Amino acid sequence: MRRGLIIHGLSVAGALLLLQGCAQAPAKGAVSSWKPHPRTPASDRSSNRPAGTPEMSEAELERRAQAHATFAAGLVAQDNDAPEKAYEFFEKSVDHDPSNEPLVLDVARHLLDRKQPGRAAALLKRAAAQPGASGAVRSLLGVSYARLGRTTEAMAAYREALRVAPDLLPTTQALMDLLLTGKRADEALKVLDDAARQGAGNAVYQVDLADLFAQLGRREPKLKDAARTRSLAALSKAAAAAPDDPGLLQRMGERFESVGETAKAEELFKTLRDRFPRNPVPTAKLAELYLRNGRTQEAREQLEALRRDNPANPLPFYYLGLIALEDKEYPRAVEQFERALLLDPGFEPVYADLAAAQLSTEQPAEALATLEKAKSRFVPDFRRLYIAALAHGRLKRPDEASADFQAAEKADEGKIPSLVDHRFFFQFGAMLEQAGRFEAADTHLQKALAIQPDYDEALNHLGYSWADRGIHLDQALDMIERAVKAEPENPAYLDSLGWIRFKTGRFADAVEALEKAVKLLPQPDATVLDHLADVLSALGRKDEAKELWRRSIAIEASDAVKRKLEAAP
Repeated sequence: MRRGLIIHGLSVAGALLLLQGCAQAPAKGAVSSWKPHPRTPASDRSSNRPAGTPEMSEAELERRAQAHATFAAGLVAQDNDAPEKAYEFFEKSVDHDPSNEPLVLDVARHLLDRKQPGRAAALLKRAAAQPGASGAVRSLLGVSYARLGRTTEAMAAYREALRVAPDLLPTTQALMDLLLTGKRADEALKVLDDAARQGAGNAVYQVDLADLFAQLGRREPKLKDAARTRSLAALSKAAAAAPDDPGLLQRMGERFESVGETAKAEELFKTLRDRFPRNPVPTAKLAELYLRNGRTQEAREQLEALRRDNPANPLPFYYLGLIALEDKEYPRAVEQFERALLLDPGFEPVYADLAAAQLSTEQPAEALATLEKAKSRFVPDFRRLYIAALAHGRLKRPDEASADFQAAEKADEGKIPSLVDHRFFFQFGAMLEQAGRFEAADTHLQKALAIQPDYDEALNHLGYSWADRGIHLDQALDMIERAVKAEPENPAYLDSLGWIRFKTGRFADAVEALEKAVKLLPQPDATVLDHLADVLSALGRKDEAKELWRRSIAIEASDAVKRKLEAAP
């Protein structure tokens, strides 16, 4: 017996994971990337002169002036849509003053912006060969090599940059990314460990480093525990620095929660709430934390406070909707999400959750209408596409459902962690199977089992499908027996077990499984009654079989069952 399609990832925990950050106030990013270059390089007479060195000579001043004038000519050429001429001017400006690092960096960034990594690398290689070349020059050389696909040289440049300036976290991150791409996870961990020896007393540095360890743990499961331990150590150093910036404190609270230190996260959010009572974000974060940890009543208290103090804020309605969704109070969830959208139609996460709630109240058309509104406002998103696929499946539109499943899979490409998991392929396969597209359905159900071999829903579904079609019966029996072992009291699985036993001629054993399924069902099911009738008929118990067929037809009309009843003696 096939189980009904389910919506995975739409519990409070799943929704909050997918929607993390929706209630955040603006805060510093995890690890900063290269900053946009200024329109012109620094021109201060002593900007590139180390402390204690003599004033520049007239000849040096003249070269610097020529370099800046040439750079400015390049900007004019660039603005006049003459890129090749601009590149020539930029390169000549460095020729005039190759030791002027601010100029070299600015020219190189202009070239990288214009997708000229080869030219940028040539300039930076010369600059990196200068005595006392900075970590910034060597790091940008690594960026240029990476864009050229010269990974070995990029890593060497990054390592040189970190040797000169070991606290350059963007460079640490870039080197970590290359090592992970090259399946060198242990080396990536060592790079982060080297970075952990820097930044003492710098709370921002330590929180950024904690983020890098967290990224490493997500991307390399075997290092998950080690990365968590190190992330927590970095956060503890950040806390010891006693920062007072509210944005940083919020990030610290979020990171503490992510490594399982709920009490520390709660303490930080409460501190923020008490210090900034008019800011709704700390209260929202407390509500989110309580929701994640099943403390529903405390979450409601925070949300009621939010609603009282900020009646025009959509967040309390949104989170109350999540609570209702988790409690399977789907009509109430729909009501709360609709109120959140009424207050803020631009609140992106609500659309997916509202559509999920509508789908759970058997309103697939309404769910699609909600998702259509989001489509005109936002770029495609995995969750919305996935829910649209489920809604089209409920409406028996396999072509549209398949297109949405494929679009959702594409939208997830490159995401860490990936949301395309065993449940995704199960839903895709189950929809295809119900549409009669058996070959494609088998492929997707097998993908689900390749990811998680003990996934009992897929084991049961594929096993039942094969039993129903009379194919791969030995494999089907093994899969269904494994599903029943996982859930011995599941009537759907017991029905599948009875059916595969019937298909393989084990009639007495089939009766035992099917009678147990009938007893465990919360209400009579037409398919299970039909299966039991077929087995009893095969055993010669015709009167019992006819009675069961009658009951099956009374629940759900079926021409096939009606013909069996009419043909019975």
